Amino acid sequence: MSKQPTTIRLEPAFYKQVLREAKKTGLSFSDIVHLLLRAFTEGAVQIGVTQYPKGYLEMIGREAEELRRFHRKGKVKKYASAKEAFDDILGR
Repeated sequence: MSKQPTTIRLEPAFYKQVLREAKKTGLSFSDIVHLLLRAFTEGAVQIGVTQYPKGYLEMIGREAEELRRFHRKGKVKKYASAKEAFDDILGR
């Protein structure tokens, strides 16, 4: 079975680190890539990326600033611990 040549661009320091670790196990860089991609296609490796919607971080920043203003004005409860907060919320 013929193989498709593929280019992977990596930072030189990272590439050297991968080569060093691969050499310890007797594998080549290509072997590592094949093993990782095979595991990914078989579901043994899952890769997730968290991407926030546009404007989300700005919205969180605005809400945090509003909360700081309320806290300065004494309009927000302050708790010494998470247990204290949960006790208040749950009415214990």
